[in-house]
Amino acid sequence: MTYKIKRRIALFMLPFMLITSISPLVAEDAQIGFTTYYFSDSGGNSVATNSFNLAKKFLSKTVLLLDLEVDNVTVPPITAVTGATRPKRQSSKEFTKTRGQAIVGLEQGIGPNSSLALTYYRSQEVDYTSNSAIGTWTQEMFQKNTTLSFRGQFISDKVGTLQEDGTVTNQDKYSFWGVVSLDQLLSPTTILSMNYNRLYQDGFLSDPYRTVKVFDENNAFISVTEKHPDNRLRQSISAKMKQSIPTVGAAVTGSIRYYFDDWDMSSRTIDLQFSKYVLDDLIARFNYRYYSQDQASFASDRYVGTEFENNAFRTADYKLQSFFSNNFGISTTLMFRKLAKSNRDFRFLKDSSVELRYFRYFNSLDFSANIYQLNIDFGI
Repeated sequence: MTYKIKRRIALFMLPFMLITSISPLVAEDAQIGFTTYYFSDSGGNSVATNSFNLAKKFLSKTVLLLDLEVDNVTVPPITAVTGATRPKRQSSKEFTKTRGQAIVGLEQGIGPNSSLALTYYRSQEVDYTSNSAIGTWTQEMFQKNTTLSFRGQFISDKVGTLQEDGTVTNQDKYSFWGVVSLDQLLSPTTILSMNYNRLYQDGFLSDPYRTVKVFDENNAFISVTEKHPDNRLRQSISAKMKQSIPTVGAAVTGSIRYYFDDWDMSSRTIDLQFSKYVLDDLIARFNYRYYSQDQASFASDRYVGTEFENNAFRTADYKLQSFFSNNFGISTTLMFRKLAKSNRDFRFLKDSSVELRYFRYFNSLDFSANIYQLNIDFGI
C-alpha cells in the first residue's frame, strides 16, 4: 500500500476516531457531525476533505462550538494545458499539500430573545496561514417572528510563496467583513430572509503562483506574475424565500443575489431548490444555480505593452473574467428517527442522519467539476 493511499485512509478515519473518543464526554445536550467531501475538476485538480464538528450545551444558555477540518489538495504538474495554480518547485510532478483548520466558539444566550457568539478561526497549510475573530449578535423580535443579526469579522492572512529551495516568503492580507441579516416569518409556512454583506480587503490580493503573458508588437511574449490592486471593497445584497408545502411533504426555496465591487465587477445569482419527503425518513433534494458576472476593469484576454511588465495591473484569474455558469445538484438525506423509535438498541440514532450529495458544475470558460459529498451527523 502506497504512502498516499495510507495517508488518505488515515485522514478519512480521523473523524471517526475523534467521535469514538469524545462521545462519552459529551453524552448529553450535544450534536456531533462528520463530513467527508471530494472535489475534482476538468484541469486535474482535486480536494478531499474530512471535518468534525461539535456543539455542546452547558448550563441553560451556553453552547461550546468546535470544528476541525483536514483537506488533502492535489494539483497536477504544470503544463500549458492545465494552467494550474501551484508552486514552480518540482513543477513536473504532482503537487500535494494538506490544510488543517480549527474553529472554537462560544455562544451565550442573553435574556429571552438575544444571543452573542464569539468565534476564533485558524487555518494552516504549507504556504498560507489565516487567523480570524468573529462576533455575532442575534436579536429575536415581535414574538420571535423576526430575527435580526449582525456579524463582524476580522481576518489576518499570511499569503506565502513556496520557493525552489523549499523556503516560504510571506505577504500580508487583511480583511474586514460585516454582515446584516433579517429573517421574517410571513406565514406558518413562509420565511423571507434578506442579507447585506460588506467586505474590505487590504494587502496582497494576487496569487503568487499565477503568471500572465505580456506581448510586444512582434507577438513575442514574456511571463510575469499577476498584479492586482492592493485594496478592494466588495458588497452584495441578497434575498431568499422558503415556502413549505405540508400537504405533500415538500418545500421550495428560491434566492437571488447581486454583487458589486470597486474593481468594476458585478454578478447576479439565481438559486432554486426543491425538497421532498420520499419516505418518512428519506428526503430528496434537487438544486439548480445560475451565475453570471462582468469582468474586472483590468482583466483582459491579452496584455500588450511594456507597461504590463512593470506596474500596470494584470490578472490570470478566470474568476475576474466575464463568464456565466450552471450548477446542477441532487442529494438524499436518510434520518434514523423511525428506526430509533421502533428499536431500543438504536435509540441513540434518533437525531442522526446521513446525506449523499452530487453536483455538476460547468461554465462558459470551458471549466467543469464533479463534486461528491457525504455528510454524517450524530446526535448524542
